[in-house]
Amino acid sequence: MKMNWNTIAGPEVVVDSRKAKRNIARMQEKAQTAGVDLRPHFKTHQSPLIGKWFGPPEQTPIAVSSVPMARLFADAGWRDILIAIPLNPRQLPAYNRLAREITLGLTVEHIDALKTVQRLMHPIDLYVEIDAGYGRTGISWRESRRIYELLKAAHELPQVRHVGILLHAGNSYTTRGDHGIAQVHQESLERLQQLLADSPIPTDSIRVSVGDTPTCSRMDSFPGADEIRPGNYVFYDWQQQRIGACDWSDIALAVACPVIARYPERGEVVVHGGAVHFSKDFVLIDGKPRYGQVMRITSDGWGGPIQDAYVHGLSQEHGKVKVPDTLMAELQLGDLLVIVPAHSCLVMDASKGECVLIR
Repeated sequence: MKMNWNTIAGPEVVVDSRKAKRNIARMQEKAQTAGVDLRPHFKTHQSPLIGKWFGPPEQTPIAVSSVPMARLFADAGWRDILIAIPLNPRQLPAYNRLAREITLGLTVEHIDALKTVQRLMHPIDLYVEIDAGYGRTGISWRESRRIYELLKAAHELPQVRHVGILLHAGNSYTTRGDHGIAQVHQESLERLQQLLADSPIPTDSIRVSVGDTPTCSRMDSFPGADEIRPGNYVFYDWQQQRIGACDWSDIALAVACPVIARYPERGEVVVHGGAVHFSKDFVLIDGKPRYGQVMRITSDGWGGPIQDAYVHGLSQEHGKVKVPDTLMAELQLGDLLVIVPAHSCLVMDASKGECVLIR
């Protein structure tokens, strides 16, 4: 289908549904071949419309990263939702309401969190988060005694329907290429398997949930895991391309930004598209941050990257874009640049899930 770029007046998130659906289908096929369930993380798109591309809501288990996000998708028909961020005791009323309506999964990483779980009025699934090397949240895999204590205590609570272990190998985002991704993947799963070997409760009653887009995109097997939980793969982005998780042709999200100022003497233009549209996540190239890569506009979307054309500076609404002389000579005020962001999840969050769809 042709894309009418003339309908875009200001900065707009543009999603190529054909690429996104292809990415979704590829991950579904991979999970099926590997013999694991797929629980896509919906924090990337935060859109019930896009969520339905993954399958019927009532048949699609999902992960989210906040209570409001869980509420959004529960109201839209999803019935199996894991909140994959440590439990917040202040949100007990919201947990109770969700647990009454859907199959709710919560995440804990400290035994004190069970005090809140004990106050729930409806059963939940409870996942103990393990840190296998990322260093964000979760109990370090080395602290086996704490992990076993929490697993055993959770298993004995009447409010807990099923117990699981949750792992996010976010350290895969610091790797480059298949070798680095494979190393993080293998190390993380081996550490989980070591823990499970001495579990105080039957391992067949522990659901193992793992996932991050680089390992799920590039690896073909997930030994010891029951489900994988990638999210960014629906769109991908420049970070994922740099890691080696995807090719440029897989990236299904870009930001269309109008040129609002030209500075040939500086070799740059300024677009209406700033930190409130791109966030300030970046990729490092030659030690310098780049926030977005300019792509070739086509009649039905966008093609490959334009060499030496990239966003190198952001303020709230302004984006400073380096462009080569050949492109500078063509650009006029009001022309659009189509820019692949460093991190698509934050771009979609900034737009509140609103986007222009290429169908």
